[in-house]
This record gives sequence, C-alpha cells and structure tokens, in this order.
Amino acid sequence: MVAFDRNFTFYIVPAAFILLFLLKLYSFALGGRYLDPASPQKYKPAIADADDLDPKTKARILRAESAFANGLETISLYAAAVVSVNIAAVNPVVANALAIAYLGTRVIYNVIYVVLQDEPRWALARSATWFTGVGIILTMFLLAGSAVY
Repeated sequence: MVAFDRNFTFYIVPAAFILLFLLKLYSFALGGRYLDPASPQKYKPAIADADDLDPKTKARILRAESAFANGLETISLYAAAVVSVNIAAVNPVVANALAIAYLGTRVIYNVIYVVLQDEPRWALARSATWFTGVGIILTMFLLAGSAVY
C-alpha cells in the first residue's frame, strides 16, 4: 500500500485522545445530570450513590469513567513511543501498523470494559487486550532503540 509507506503515526495520537473523550461523552450521555461542572471530581461518587439509576447503567457509567482514566494513564507513554519511532526513523510501514494496532487495542479494550463486561467473564479478555496495547508500546520503543543502536 502506497499510503502506508507515508508515516502517519503522529495523526494516531490525536485519534487516541479523541477516543478517550468518546468514553466521557458516553458516560455523560448516561449520567450527565449528576455532573456538577464546579466539582467534576464528585461525578463518580454521585453516580455510585444514585438511587434512580438501574445497576447496569450505573456500572457502565463507572466503567466508562475507569476506562477513561486508564486511557489517560497510557496515552503519554504511547505518544512518547510514537515520537521515538519517528526520531529513530523506524520503517514507516511498521510504525504505522503498530500505531494502528495500538489504537485498535484501545477500541477493543473500551468496548469490552464498558459494554461487554456486564458479564464478568470478559475481565480476562479486557486484561489481555490492555497487555497487548502495552506490548505494542514497548515494541515501538524497542524498535526505536534498535534503529539507533
């Protein structure tokens, strides 16, 4: 593919960031009436204490919030990995494939965690998806290190 030969990894970083905020939008769509913009940290406790939300909706909102927090914890490491493969001039096809694969793991992780994990048996798949994403990040760093060594 000719388009894959051009490095577009930097564009995947904002896409991953937007993906994070889709989780927030989903959470607010389900429970936004509990959000106090002056005290956003009170949102999760307000959801947990809400008596008028059914348990399934409440659980999805809280998992969406947790998935958002998890994404924030890994996105900076991912962005650094993207910078490293670019500075080290890693093959663009490989760098692009890894960047897209990481984004794919985040999409799958979010769907499993927020929606499918109404069934607890999905927890192992969620963890495996998270470790795959982290493995992709580590692979990007290792390739960058190999390219400059």
